[in-house]
Amino acid sequence: MNELMSHTADMGQAEMFSKAWYNEYFRRAAESPTHSRFCEAVYGINLCQHGMMDTDEMDFLASLLKPGEKVLEIGCSNGHITEYLHEKSGCNILGLDYADAAIAQAQERTRDKAAALNFQSVDLIHDELPGCDYDVILAIDSIYFMGDYNRTLAKLNARLRPGGRMIIAAFQAKEEHDSDTILLAGHTRVDQALQTLSYRYVQHDFTPNIRNHWIKNYEFSRKLQSDFAAEGNAFLCEARMAENGWFKDHAERGTLVRFLYVIEDNANIGLC
Repeated sequence: MNELMSHTADMGQAEMFSKAWYNEYFRRAAESPTHSRFCEAVYGINLCQHGMMDTDEMDFLASLLKPGEKVLEIGCSNGHITEYLHEKSGCNILGLDYADAAIAQAQERTRDKAAALNFQSVDLIHDELPGCDYDVILAIDSIYFMGDYNRTLAKLNARLRPGGRMIIAAFQAKEEHDSDTILLAGHTRVDQALQTLSYRYVQHDFTPNIRNHWIKNYEFSRKLQSDFAAEGNAFLCEARMAENGWFKDHAERGTLVRFLYVIEDNANIGLC
């Protein structure tokens, strides 16, 4: 992740992944026809995404959720995927994100579903997580931004009901100082944290999906570059291009993997 941050800074996106940056991104993306076309081409469906989860992974995730379950989603952005998971599974979800513009979009769009679908703006590092006794906590490509993996996983686990489960989706890239084993199931940095905590889990491999995703992401950002510029949204295209070159290189070298981790039935100290 440090290597990616350096790359995006070199591409003129030094503030990428900040709250202000995400707010600007989602303000523009919500109104951009070209962004809608980009999402359809890259993800297989337009949910105004900025992430890595394609429809195969999203539908698999939905299959792990049950009607009526109480779910906390960490890093929900504008809530389109949250809404999709709710509609597919019938679970009740509270989505959290620090990008308040994205949360405002989600709240406005789902106002008539508030009995089962809610959103709050929360700083996931500094603020207390709301609620407790969750059946499921989801963290889809958000664990990278929450600090130390061990502390983050323990913090989330403490909010589960007894017998609850966490579902974490994360990529792992091999950087220069890493051993080749970092890409193997059971050896990623998320694996290492889970094993240190003695958490029981299973993992599902979505490596082919993420490699295909970033190659398409790279291709279509360039194919649609003039269309983004014509509608005054060069920022959106530049944002995509700032990161997808780094990921495409790793995808083509085979130094990028992705796993979805299902962590369940771990004793917790209970914060509430």
